[in-house]
Amino acid sequence: MEPDKSLLNEFLSGGWIVPLIGAGGMLARLLSSGNKLTWVQQLKKILTAAIASLIAWFVLEQTEISSLYKAMTYGIIGVISPEVITGIVKLGKRFADNPEKIIEK
Repeated sequence: MEPDKSLLNEFLSGGWIVPLIGAGGMLARLLSSGNKLTWVQQLKKILTAAIASLIAWFVLEQTEISSLYKAMTYGIIGVISPEVITGIVKLGKRFADNPEKIIEK
């Protein structure tokens, strides 16, 4: 990214597609699974995948890796976003319950 461009300008010029990649990954997962979910549950999972991919874009935008690897990462994060978010919430709860135990390690 060029120094004179802001992250918002970068997002508007091409980063907006990343949430669509993540949502597409989750849509593929939902279409290929045999789980019976309501349309509201499916919509929540697709929106969660889009948001998780957007967060990944903000993290990876400044890194010097191939665009192909970045795109694959956004899609994978979209597919596994429920598990990633559940894991982060579990870690946060564990830390909140006993921060001294985690900080000592």
